[in-house]
Amino acid sequence: MTKSPTGSLLLTLEELQTQTFKMNLFQDLFAKAVFLDKYSCEHVLRILTGNKSLIVKENFIQHLISKLTAHDIIMDVLVEDSNHKLYEIEIQKAKGNIAHEKRMLYYASSIISDYFFKGDQTYASVPELHIFYISQTDIWNKGKTCYPVLKHLGDLKTPYDDGLHMCYINAEIDDQSEIAKLMQFFKTANANDGSQGALSKRINTIKTTEEGITIMDDFSKKLYDAGMNDGRAEGETSEKYATARRMLAKGKYSLQDIAELTNLTIATIEKLQAEG
Repeated sequence: MTKSPTGSLLLTLEELQTQTFKMNLFQDLFAKAVFLDKYSCEHVLRILTGNKSLIVKENFIQHLISKLTAHDIIMDVLVEDSNHKLYEIEIQKAKGNIAHEKRMLYYASSIISDYFFKGDQTYASVPELHIFYISQTDIWNKGKTCYPVLKHLGDLKTPYDDGLHMCYINAEIDDQSEIAKLMQFFKTANANDGSQGALSKRINTIKTTEEGITIMDDFSKKLYDAGMNDGRAEGETSEKYATARRMLAKGKYSLQDIAELTNLTIATIEKLQAEG
């Protein structure tokens, strides 16, 4: 954690608590702390899927899938439910110059490939995967809160279900639906708003209790101790991410130059740039 000018640990914690109280779920450090809690993940997924009985078995934040011959992916939130279905929640703060649909496709293929049992010749073990791409703005500009990706056979009446489900959700359009109310809460993360069940409870804990500030302090210290006190997500251990962030901070390199020198995609660098 960055030390305060006075060197006082108490003042540093006070400053961190003040900053934390202003944060929302579109800010990486805060979202990580919140979604470490499986009940918060469960609450969000029950609303997004409409399945009120969904039970989270395991949840991971900033889960890395490393590729030897391709671009690594770092997922914001990855969840497995009690029926062994997978859910990935990707939170996009800035609109950016990103091919969102291509990014979703790449993430989906990477997750499925990583969790598929390689010895299965029948492909029965290909996992069912739900990806929710949450953005602050309406990236499709169609005035909707939710954009589920629907698949049909040629008659446009028969659903085609291959186990991959994608949905774009944004916090810009408020259609008064349950999902829209959740998205409005994402924007405020008001510690005094108890409307979102376990998610509200978790946010209240982090923003108003000693336990919560300890959680945030622990994250900050890990970033500081790793020499990465720039908001870099936990799990980004590769030097190429640190190099890209340093080059972005200098402000004199083009995205293409950074991509060539770090072997990262421009889309990834744009995301790092948006995170600040």
